[in-house]
Amino acid sequence: MQICLSEIVSRVTGPRLRSALTYSLLLAGCTLNPDPGTSSFRDCAACPEMVSLPAGTFLMGTAEDDRIIDPRTGKPATNDGPQHEVTFAYPFAIGKFEVTIAEFAEFVAATGYATVDRCMEFSKPGGFAIRKDISWEHTAFLQWPNQPVVCVSFHDAEAYAVWLSEVTGTHYRLPTEAEWEYAARGGSTTPYFWGTAEADACDFANVRGTGADTISPRQAEADKLGFPCDDGFRQSSPAGSFRANAFGLHDMQGNVWEWVADCNHKDYEGAPTDGSAWTEADPQACNFGIIRGGSFLNLVERSSVTVRAGRPRSGSATNMGFRVVRDKRGTPERMATAQKQWRPGAAQDGDSAGAQLFSENCAACHLSSRDFAGLYGTSRTEVIAAISNGGNNTMSMPAFADRLTGTEIEELADYIRAVNDWR
Repeated sequence: MQICLSEIVSRVTGPRLRSALTYSLLLAGCTLNPDPGTSSFRDCAACPEMVSLPAGTFLMGTAEDDRIIDPRTGKPATNDGPQHEVTFAYPFAIGKFEVTIAEFAEFVAATGYATVDRCMEFSKPGGFAIRKDISWEHTAFLQWPNQPVVCVSFHDAEAYAVWLSEVTGTHYRLPTEAEWEYAARGGSTTPYFWGTAEADACDFANVRGTGADTISPRQAEADKLGFPCDDGFRQSSPAGSFRANAFGLHDMQGNVWEWVADCNHKDYEGAPTDGSAWTEADPQACNFGIIRGGSFLNLVERSSVTVRAGRPRSGSATNMGFRVVRDKRGTPERMATAQKQWRPGAAQDGDSAGAQLFSENCAACHLSSRDFAGLYGTSRTEVIAAISNGGNNTMSMPAFADRLTGTEIEELADYIRAVNDWR
């Protein structure tokens, strides 16, 4: 891996070191592993490098006979089926890399935008922590300006895309889930865009290897072997550190999960077949979104090209980022429409035990206690089960039985039911 002098000089130690000068230096001499023959472009000096993709047809999702076992449940994953044909009648361009810290910093410097104010990180042994002192500028591990930006919510990513639209006069947005998978496959039909060999992963992706952080004791037991290779990174890696797919795109699998435009649905029953985003008429019904691609934390069964996970759009984590799409359809939205900020209220002295538990454990899981939509049912038994066991293939909510006592789970369930008036 090539490291440029400008990266060392602009090492991230403060909120404004990732300046326009830093980014210009990166553009001048820090393109990693270029792909000969790949057609790419930038719409402005601070814009992400984009790759044009043709219109076409592909099979999205996993065939029933090819589904892999989810190590957390011991059962086949079902949310990436049924497999269905999707046809794009339009070409589009997608980011060659995930949006980097340097690129996102340009947006924040230009607009003063404030991102979500807490982030889930995974340095805690055998688990995770939701911390207000962790952000896209200050993660729990060393980052370079050309690593993917993390600790950004769906709304933060959307606001960045709207800003790019305003700056360039073209239409930037998050990719639809179908566009993302079409791009990630690069024409392949195998579980990984490079083929089926798990041992080859470390040439193409930053995936879970020996010694990686774990999300929970349950995950640590299920995937302690990880991939049978060493990719050289414990956390995220700089853009272009691994080989590209056939479309010339990097890190479509591994490195960090990527937000897409769709609302979360439990499977593909009723999904669009024209490549458009699967959304809801009522924005309030779309509190949960989709992330794709796996991350440096995820092992074999959570790193295939078809794996999808539901996450609250207001949440963020040190293994979640995004990339953007540019097309000629639609018009740029105004910046104000993307300022859908969430500022969860921290539990105050005198709040109930349930409120305190919610503040400490669920802030990255839901917009707020009052907006929890009852996606797992509203009875006391159903809410306790959802908190204890997690959402698994449906929503991928963490399983808090690994983190909280039975009494704490009951107090948390009672609090959530009370504030939502679920009788």
